[in-house]
Amino acid sequence: MHETSGLSAKIQGGLRLLGMATGRALVGPRLVGIEITHYCNLACGFCESHSRLLPAPIVKRRTYIGGRRAMDLETIERLARSLARLGTPWVELSGKGDPIVHPKLPEVIRAIKKAGLRCSMFTTGSVPRSDLAATIVDCGLDRLNLSLNAASRDVWARVAGKDLWDQALGFLKEVLERRRRSGGKRPWVRVSFVICKENVEDVARSVELVRELDVDEGGWCVMGELPETVRLQLEKQEVERLIAGIPTWSRMLDDAGITHDLRGLAEELPLRIGAAGQQENPMQRTVPCYEGWMHAVIGPDGDVVPCCYCEGEKLGNIVEQDFAEIWNGPRYIELRRRMLAMVQTQTPICWECYTTCNRALANRDIDERLGPLRILQPHPKGALKPASAGAPSAAIPPR
Repeated sequence: MHETSGLSAKIQGGLRLLGMATGRALVGPRLVGIEITHYCNLACGFCESHSRLLPAPIVKRRTYIGGRRAMDLETIERLARSLARLGTPWVELSGKGDPIVHPKLPEVIRAIKKAGLRCSMFTTGSVPRSDLAATIVDCGLDRLNLSLNAASRDVWARVAGKDLWDQALGFLKEVLERRRRSGGKRPWVRVSFVICKENVEDVARSVELVRELDVDEGGWCVMGELPETVRLQLEKQEVERLIAGIPTWSRMLDDAGITHDLRGLAEELPLRIGAAGQQENPMQRTVPCYEGWMHAVIGPDGDVVPCCYCEGEKLGNIVEQDFAEIWNGPRYIELRRRMLAMVQTQTPICWECYTTCNRALANRDIDERLGPLRILQPHPKGALKPASAGAPSAAIPPR
């Protein structure tokens, strides 16, 4: 959870909700994910970008506009200023690669902070870089998410395809120690686990590890799926064991004062795990998608898409246009119209909307917050009635 506080944040949040109710963007996105690079040193089986089960990693499959495989500092500085003017509070360095392989990571974080934005970063922490922990603490990174995905060396190596457990865990401990010595509270440290067949046996241990490390937050989610990775999907019996363990694990973390999302996981698990080879997410069929107001993702070459799932929905390029022009432009306007109409039309933005997308809970929470304001939302003429929760979703497309 990327927390914001203060009067300005409340005003921005109110404007964002009003925009969702009226179908317009009255303020910038709450969070923009900047994929400063797509390179990663791991090949985690569940990963949709670098899985060793895929024919090739994303850097060999994707076409990069202008050959731009890493975002340059000048582009990042310009983007950060534009986001600040729009009222966007958070930037997240994440996506389909590991930000720590970017050679100018310290300068990138400083540029984002200089613009007055809060900065978050996802990393596996497995790339040897002697200055990394110091950089993260000294540059004022607000939030660090370590994608650990295991709680033991053997399982970590099985998931990642190589044994860099000591490097990853050592990096995390160094960040925590440097933060302690600095006397500050930044970065907020979250440790996350993507659950699949290769690490499901480690979930109970992962809860214990989060408590032992005394981090600020633990996060657990279900893997997405591609035709090549279906074999890693959880089975019904594994899901049942996880659901049975969640009440105990939740109490453990609550008692330790550690933020977590396990209760949301308990609700999501039975929705995400359907027939073998095809996830089904009926909750997302019952609410609009609000990512067109909350989020945007920008690739290394500057391409803007609405989220990390809908990669084919190109909305513009920040090398060619200012982000504000794209955010307020005709493609985004049409996208938001389609997102609000999803309940009536049952037409997804991309094939993952009703299958592997993990934003259903967040979209439902926003819809509930809107309450009576939902009556203001534009509705498509002649729209279909909402489908039942059991309605079939689009088949996984061939790659």
